[in-house]
Amino acid sequence: MGYVRVKGLIGRSEVESTDVTFLVDTGAFYSAIPPKLADELNLKAFLEAEITLADGRRVRAGITLAYIKLLDRGGVFPLAIVSVPEPVMGVTVLEGLGLRVDPATGELEHSRPYGLAMI
Repeated sequence: MGYVRVKGLIGRSEVESTDVTFLVDTGAFYSAIPPKLADELNLKAFLEAEITLADGRRVRAGITLAYIKLLDRGGVFPLAIVSVPEPVMGVTVLEGLGLRVDPATGELEHSRPYGLAMI
């Protein structure tokens, strides 16, 4: 299937959000953005967590909440602020919004009727 990228909105709220292209990682719990983007969006970490990166390294990351909208669905989700080369969309947001990656097309699609899930 290769890499899947999706455009979405991210910010402090639906009104205070901007367009971002995310690399979708269905093996990642958290979605993540680099510190520079967090500063531009005025997103501040309110706690830290140890996370494991795709290459196996364990690092400390700031955790915040952000409004994220993909396709026609949006909600508030935990977000890691960590040195990543590009914004990463994790499974917490996908599951929460009722979305999945179609392995045949590499596109996002609805996996269930809309309504934020209790995950």
